Amino acid sequence: MDAKAMNCLTYGLFVLTARRGEKDNGCIVNTVQQVTAQPNRIGVAVNKLNFTHDMIMDTGVFNVSIISESAEFSLFQRFGFQSGRDVDKFDGFSDWKVADNGVRYITAGDNAYLCAKVVQTLDLGTHTLFVADVTEMEVIGQEPSVTYGYYHAHIKPQPGQSAAGESAAGESAAESDGKKTVWRCKICGYEYVGEELPEDYICPVCKHPASDFEKVVG
Repeated sequence: MDAKAMNCLTYGLFVLTARRGEKDNGCIVNTVQQVTAQPNRIGVAVNKLNFTHDMIMDTGVFNVSIISESAEFSLFQRFGFQSGRDVDKFDGFSDWKVADNGVRYITAGDNAYLCAKVVQTLDLGTHTLFVADVTEMEVIGQEPSVTYGYYHAHIKPQPGQSAAGESAAGESAAESDGKKTVWRCKICGYEYVGEELPEDYICPVCKHPASDFEKVVG
């Protein structure tokens, strides 16, 4: 066990993985933090809408892969922009290994992984806070841990651009010519043109809700 893995934790982005039965899954989170050193425990808050949340509730076991600055946008697309209820997120993806706890962790685009066993849960309304003992950990890369700010500045496509470098807003945004209100997804940059954004609107690119949009043009 490499205790230096704890030094890689920061307010950043992580791939949270779990296994239930024969199903492996993972999602992107930004809420992992060490909460005590003796015993060595971490806390992670997970949205109840995430399939990974339900798997952890049932099994009490999960892994955290600490994403580094070497990560590509495709990693966030795979684990953050689709639901494990609908797809196999590991299909066609080979950059993973199985830890001693039987759960997969990511081996590319990250610098360390932690294995954890839940000892306490706290209902936070929309999220559940999982407090867990660290049972295994290793440093697997030397790149700096990615922060949320670094992700937005260097990894995520710039506003108005999709991962392929094309306008994520489509023709509607171009036709607005600044005359209409633009609502931009803070996660992927997709732009919705309209005076009001429907409360139940879901981003067609990354599937995030209306609460993750910001008003950028009036």
